[in-house]
Amino acid sequence: MGKQKDPPGYPGDEAVNKAFVENVRRIRIAKGLSIEQADALVAAAFGMDTPSNTPRAIGLVVRELRETRQMSRSALSGASGLSASFVVQVERGKADPSLTDVARLSIGLQCSITELMERVYAVKQRLDAN
Repeated sequence: MGKQKDPPGYPGDEAVNKAFVENVRRIRIAKGLSIEQADALVAAAFGMDTPSNTPRAIGLVVRELRETRQMSRSALSGASGLSASFVVQVERGKADPSLTDVARLSIGLQCSITELMERVYAVKQRLDAN
Protein backbone atom coordinates (compact mmCIF):
# COMPACT_ATOMS: atom_id res chain seq x y z
CA MET A 1 0.00 0.00 0.00
CA GLY A 2 1.50 3.38 -1.07
CA LYS A 3 1.60 6.65 0.76
CA GLN A 4 -1.75 8.40 0.83
CA LYS A 5 -1.79 11.68 -1.10
CA ASP A 6 -2.60 14.95 0.63
CA PRO A 7 -6.02 16.37 -0.21
CA PRO A 8 -6.06 19.02 -2.96
CA GLY A 9 -4.84 22.41 -1.74
CA TYR A 10 -2.77 21.04 1.15
CA PRO A 11 0.96 21.62 1.05
CA GLY A 12 2.38 18.19 0.39
CA ASP A 13 5.82 16.84 1.16
CA GLU A 14 7.27 18.40 -2.01
CA ALA A 15 6.10 21.90 -1.02
CA VAL A 16 7.36 21.47 2.54
CA ASN A 17 10.74 20.18 1.37
CA LYS A 18 11.06 22.97 -1.19
CA ALA A 19 10.28 25.65 1.43
CA PHE A 20 12.76 24.13 3.87
CA VAL A 21 15.56 23.85 1.29
CA GLU A 22 14.98 27.41 0.03
CA ASN A 23 15.16 28.80 3.56
CA VAL A 24 18.26 26.84 4.52
CA ARG A 25 19.93 28.01 1.29
CA ARG A 26 18.98 31.64 1.98
CA ILE A 27 20.34 31.45 5.54
CA ARG A 28 23.51 29.67 4.38
CA ILE A 29 24.26 32.36 1.83
CA ALA A 30 23.41 35.22 4.19
CA LYS A 31 25.71 33.81 6.88
CA GLY A 32 28.46 32.83 4.43
CA LEU A 33 28.36 29.15 5.39
CA SER A 34 29.52 26.25 3.27
CA ILE A 35 27.04 23.49 2.49
CA GLU A 36 28.83 21.25 5.01
CA GLN A 37 28.64 23.91 7.74
CA ALA A 38 24.92 24.45 7.07
CA ASP A 39 24.30 20.68 7.14
CA ALA A 40 26.13 20.47 10.48
CA LEU A 41 24.00 23.28 11.94
CA VAL A 42 20.76 21.64 10.78
CA ALA A 43 21.89 18.28 12.19
CA ALA A 44 22.78 19.95 15.51
CA ALA A 45 19.40 21.70 15.63
CA PHE A 46 17.59 18.39 15.11
CA GLY A 47 19.60 16.83 17.92
CA MET A 48 18.82 19.55 20.45
CA ASP A 49 16.37 19.02 23.27
CA THR A 50 13.36 21.28 22.98
CA PRO A 51 13.36 23.78 25.85
CA SER A 52 10.00 24.17 27.56
CA ASN A 53 9.41 27.72 26.29
CA THR A 54 9.82 26.82 22.61
CA PRO A 55 6.37 25.23 22.11
CA ARG A 56 4.79 28.15 23.97
CA ALA A 57 6.68 30.67 21.79
CA ILE A 58 5.64 28.84 18.62
CA GLY A 59 2.03 28.92 19.78
CA LEU A 60 2.08 32.62 20.56
CA VAL A 61 3.63 33.47 17.19
CA VAL A 62 1.29 31.22 15.20
CA ARG A 63 -1.75 32.72 16.94
CA GLU A 64 -0.50 36.28 16.37
CA LEU A 65 0.20 35.68 12.68
CA ARG A 66 -3.11 33.89 12.19
CA GLU A 67 -5.08 36.68 13.84
CA THR A 68 -3.14 39.37 11.96
CA ARG A 69 -4.14 37.65 8.73
CA GLN A 70 -7.74 37.39 10.00
CA MET A 71 -7.71 33.62 9.58
CA SER A 72 -9.75 31.19 11.60
CA ARG A 73 -8.10 28.11 13.04
CA SER A 74 -10.12 26.10 10.57
CA ALA A 75 -8.76 28.19 7.67
CA LEU A 76 -5.18 27.68 8.92
CA SER A 77 -5.88 23.97 9.26
CA GLY A 78 -7.09 23.82 5.66
CA ALA A 79 -4.22 25.88 4.31
CA SER A 80 -1.54 23.94 6.19
CA GLY A 81 -2.89 20.41 5.94
CA LEU A 82 -2.73 20.03 9.73
CA SER A 83 -5.77 19.09 11.77
CA ALA A 84 -7.73 21.86 13.48
CA SER A 85 -7.20 20.16 16.85
CA PHE A 86 -3.44 20.14 16.27
CA VAL A 87 -3.50 23.86 15.39
CA VAL A 88 -5.35 24.51 18.67
CA GLN A 89 -2.76 22.47 20.59
CA VAL A 90 0.09 24.36 18.89
CA GLU A 91 -1.44 27.74 19.71
CA ARG A 92 -1.89 26.72 23.35
CA GLY A 93 1.74 25.61 23.55
CA LYS A 94 0.63 22.04 24.30
CA ALA A 95 2.08 20.50 21.12
CA ASP A 96 5.73 20.24 20.16
CA PRO A 97 5.51 20.59 16.37
CA SER A 98 8.10 18.95 14.16
CA LEU A 99 10.06 20.93 11.60
CA THR A 100 7.68 19.63 8.94
CA ASP A 101 4.72 20.88 10.99
CA VAL A 102 6.38 24.30 11.34
CA ALA A 103 6.98 24.37 7.58
CA ARG A 104 3.33 23.52 6.95
CA LEU A 105 2.23 26.25 9.37
CA SER A 106 4.44 28.79 7.61
CA ILE A 107 2.96 27.80 4.24
CA GLY A 108 -0.55 28.07 5.69
CA LEU A 109 0.26 31.48 7.16
CA GLN A 110 1.87 32.57 3.88
CA CYS A 111 5.17 33.51 5.48
CA SER A 112 8.64 32.05 5.19
CA ILE A 113 9.95 29.54 7.69
CA THR A 114 12.72 32.04 8.39
CA GLU A 115 10.26 34.80 9.32
CA LEU A 116 8.26 32.43 11.52
CA MET A 117 11.34 31.09 13.33
CA GLU A 118 12.87 34.56 13.80
CA ARG A 119 9.65 35.64 15.52
CA VAL A 120 9.62 32.46 17.61
CA TYR A 121 13.24 33.04 18.66
CA ALA A 122 12.47 36.63 19.74
CA VAL A 123 9.42 35.54 21.76
CA LYS A 124 11.33 32.63 23.29
CA GLN A 125 14.09 34.99 24.44
CA ARG A 126 11.49 37.19 26.15
CA LEU A 127 9.86 34.15 27.79
CA ASP A 128 13.26 32.80 28.95
CA ALA A 129 14.13 36.19 30.45
CA ASN A 130 11.07 36.10 32.74
